[in-house]
Amino acid sequence: MKTFFKDKKKLMILSVMVLLTLVACKTARNADGTINPEMIISLDTGFGETLSTGWFDGLIVWPIATLINFISQYTDAGVAIIIVTALINILISACTLKSQISAQRIQMLQPELNKIQQKYAGKSDQRSQMMQAQEMQALYKKYDINPFTSILGPFLQLPVIMGMYLATQRSEAVINGSFMGISLEKTVQGGISEGMWVYLLIFALMVFFQFLALKFPQWLQKWKKKKNHVKEKKYAEPEKKAGGMAGSMNMMMYMSTILIAWLGFTWPLGMSFYWLVSSIVRIIQNIVISQFFMKD
Repeated sequence: MKTFFKDKKKLMILSVMVLLTLVACKTARNADGTINPEMIISLDTGFGETLSTGWFDGLIVWPIATLINFISQYTDAGVAIIIVTALINILISACTLKSQISAQRIQMLQPELNKIQQKYAGKSDQRSQMMQAQEMQALYKKYDINPFTSILGPFLQLPVIMGMYLATQRSEAVINGSFMGISLEKTVQGGISEGMWVYLLIFALMVFFQFLALKFPQWLQKWKKKKNHVKEKKYAEPEKKAGGMAGSMNMMMYMSTILIAWLGFTWPLGMSFYWLVSSIVRIIQNIVISQFFMKD
């Protein structure tokens, strides 16, 4: 099991590295900040034209930017981003439903996993580690859980996040449009420097719902236990030490929130809209899965 969590940490590091490379991706702006017309995607931009600049541009960025451009004809660019974000998240959810159910089941089994961990606490010999892994695998098999499927959702979202980042910077509707008079191309940092504190409000909401979306499954599980009058045993208490299972999960949660806050301060406001709506959709997904796919 320790190997599994080490792998998840590696996945988290990989995700951070991929997100950091966003700043080096092809946007519609030149190094001096001026707009490069050749990089703007409009409704007249053909699929083949965008594909010629790279497969990622053609297969991921172009469809998202075109959909934003199309919807913005009937509303503003901000609402278009919100609608496209909701549609993308619904599609991803349909493809990763089993992964999300598996992740929630693992949360339900956390007390039993803690019991096994405490049983082998302080035992670092190879035999004890193998026995611990076998007992955990047996528990997963009993409840039909594949712990590795829980990484499918985040892994699938990475290219979409990158695509959305580029689409919000290259979409003609976003570059020339706004949301209730607010420029979506401007960064939070730029908006605040000009005294437009609504940018700070949107940024704060994005960070808040990002953290809430990560923390919500834990709160939901505690609520269900309280509702069903489940009495926690001593071994069910989460580990507080930094190297414990709960400690590792919380550390990843805080690190990812800090990362998004740091990136969100310098990326276009349109991307903040995407992240804000995505976080809200994830919270709704957790509620739906808990209500209709999980047994008490």
